[in-house]
Amino acid sequence: PGPSRNLFLLQRDKCESVLSVVTALLSGLFSGLNETFIFINISMKWTEAQTYCRDNHTDLASVRNLAENQKIQDLVPSQGIVWIGLFRDGWKWSHGTHSSFTNWKQGEPKLSEETCVAANFSADGQWQVSHCQDMRPFICYTGKIPFTYSLHVDFSLIHP
Repeated sequence: PGPSRNLFLLQRDKCESVLSVVTALLSGLFSGLNETFIFINISMKWTEAQTYCRDNHTDLASVRNLAENQKIQDLVPSQGIVWIGLFRDGWKWSHGTHSSFTNWKQGEPKLSEETCVAANFSADGQWQVSHCQDMRPFICYTGKIPFTYSLHVDFSLIHP
């Protein structure tokens, strides 16, 4: 039992090392996608803003972290409230991926019929749900569509 157990642990260590290298490579490859955020100072409904962004750029903005939220805040005039690409369908981004990062204003998201999300820069860029029919300026992005990935390794496949 001793040598077999040691062989198993050695193989598992090798797999964990490979897994950490693959994860680091994927993170490095996809974390620095060059999106450019664009402030559109035309008030539209959320769906109109989405169409405008898709026709003229890539899509409504997807915000994956506080740094990106700050980039958007730097574009928006003081106290502005703008549409971003998040909507209530399991909290998905306009391009279809689920949101893993959120920056909700206190008390949000409200349980209501409101389904579209705006970043409120009178509240430090925190997010709030709004009626999709509200007229607001918005943020588009140009660049590759951001996505998330998951990697699963089943160590039970390694035989001692």
